Amino acid sequence: MIVRRGPAVVLSLVLSAAALSGAPALAKDGGAAKDVDRDGCDTGTATHAKLKVETLDGNDTRLRVTGIVWSTDDDIWAWRLKHNGEGSDDGRARGDEDSDLAFRVIRTMINFYGPDDVVFRAENQRTGEVCRTTLAY
Repeated sequence: MIVRRGPAVVLSLVLSAAALSGAPALAKDGGAAKDVDRDGCDTGTATHAKLKVETLDGNDTRLRVTGIVWSTDDDIWAWRLKHNGEGSDDGRARGDEDSDLAFRVIRTMINFYGPDDVVFRAENQRTGEVCRTTLAY
């Protein structure tokens, strides 16, 4: 059997580089929460949203994701969480007109190697107002 050394060497270098590319993910701080300021909603309204991502109980394999919407209505909101471009969870929540906090969503996600991109999006079903916050963890 004839083996071409050039392609074999290139392939081994590419595979080695791919295996090492996940190494920086191990250097995460292991529990510090990161969040986005409350500015992810349509402008001109009193509604605000916030996204918070942190490791769960010091365990680097799981993330605790919290999406919050502040609004003074009792409207129904459709919400969605995405993780690295893929849908992670979705649902509906009713706001609480007696408090500033319309609703809060808390979910657990797998902490993949490398950066994690998390998106929280909520849409008011009555007014069409959209809140969208993004975080790279």
